[in-house]
Amino acid sequence: MNSRMQKVVILVVALVLVLPLGAVGLLQAFGPGEGDVPAATAPADTRPAVDPASQPSPSPTTAPALPAGLTEQSADGAQATARYTLESYAYMMAIGDMQAWGAVIDGGCQVCQSFLSNATQLHSQAGYQSGGVFTVTGTTFEGTGEPPASGTVTLQVTQDPAVIIDDPTREGVDVPGFAGEMQMVMVWDGTQWRVGDMAITADSGSVSDGGGAQG
Repeated sequence: MNSRMQKVVILVVALVLVLPLGAVGLLQAFGPGEGDVPAATAPADTRPAVDPASQPSPSPTTAPALPAGLTEQSADGAQATARYTLESYAYMMAIGDMQAWGAVIDGGCQVCQSFLSNATQLHSQAGYQSGGVFTVTGTTFEGTGEPPASGTVTLQVTQDPAVIIDDPTREGVDVPGFAGEMQMVMVWDGTQWRVGDMAITADSGSVSDGGGAQG
């Protein structure tokens, strides 16, 4: 696996790590961002060659609708925005449309920007993701102020297995699904809710070794 593929795979597998919210967040999982290893020292890609036509298709391909709660300064609005953030993740990875994700993240959220950068890199090399859809089974909100100006949304989530295709001529990389709890720091910018930070904890024994992408 070459260094570029390693960087892209880290984007997804980082989600199953147990990481604290705040200064560390998920960003640490992506490394210091020093760039690709020079070609002369990068390990050769030994994955089997495949017919690009045999690769799984990108999915999901339908953009989620922006929630009405995005512009509502309330606990419900913060939770709706957090749900949308997860819904837009798999779409961004599949299609390379960064606008859905970018519409709800704060410019200072380094974790969010890392996801965005990795998705951009994946698609710049004709890559994409198939599967990896998040399902939110419950949310809670703890905020400050009335109406709340900031707060933390805790989401109970599962994620389907995925396949990352970084090179259509090479065998893709299977990424297991998982179930766990995610926390998002939500900030009200005067007009809408934005994600200021995020972290996720996988339930013990919850990582699935599903062998393929979800439709």
